[in-house]
Amino acid sequence: MIHITTVPVNLGKNFRNNTFLLIGEDGKVIMLVNQNKDTYDRETDEYIVAYIDLLGVTNKIKSKDSQLAMNKLHNLYTFSVKLTRNVQIEENQDIQFKIFSDNIIIAKKLSNQIPQRSQEIRSLLMCAGHFQELSASDSVGWLLRGGISIGQLFIDDVMVWGEALLKSYYLEDKVANYPRIIIDKDIVNEIIQNNVLCEYLRKDFDDLYFLNFLNDCHFCGKMLMNGFQIMQEEAGIKIDEKLYQKFSWHMNFVNAELDRKNEKKDRKFRLSML
Repeated sequence: MIHITTVPVNLGKNFRNNTFLLIGEDGKVIMLVNQNKDTYDRETDEYIVAYIDLLGVTNKIKSKDSQLAMNKLHNLYTFSVKLTRNVQIEENQDIQFKIFSDNIIIAKKLSNQIPQRSQEIRSLLMCAGHFQELSASDSVGWLLRGGISIGQLFIDDVMVWGEALLKSYYLEDKVANYPRIIIDKDIVNEIIQNNVLCEYLRKDFDDLYFLNFLNDCHFCGKMLMNGFQIMQEEAGIKIDEKLYQKFSWHMNFVNAELDRKNEKKDRKFRLSML
């Protein structure tokens, strides 16, 4: 038997005539808003979340090459999602993506079991790193910045909600400044104590940790060099001090990582200002 009662007044006068509580024999409450059945049983879980913003997309939308830029971006997104799905790692299979224009959210639910949790964290770092590498390569030639944090999150096909999203967005919007993905200081200790995960971290001049997006990249010097040339050519003569600062940071980081890897096939490929 189902009992129907009206919603308490504190939900607002606009709901009085259209919202009801249906109470089943088991005592479970189902909310009806304008006849839309909803059990109100969604909950947040612990996730690791990357929030990424591609830089300069607003100007690209307004440019004469807007259609080309749109297709580049669409291809970057679809290829990155497909690549993640195709990598035969169990932890990759339930990585979730949310994309809106030049913003992308990448989320991975975490386990409480340490070995499994480390693999899950690695899969997210790897995925975000591949995305940044592809963006900077000669297939796209765009910079980005972002933030990665761990915390409570709800994500489905309709919406994203939670403190992990807020912190990741804060790191991207207020902290990153340069084309880097900042790692939340609250999870750096968890990452840095792991001999595998620590290779995804680099400490910057301001003592902030950021994602080493080239950790899983090998023999990528040529495509990164060509991608950097594309960035500068697209900017043309409009390279002001702020943009020069971003280009310089990216160039110095990539060259330092290529030097560190010291892979024979890449020794002749380094980024330089035109």
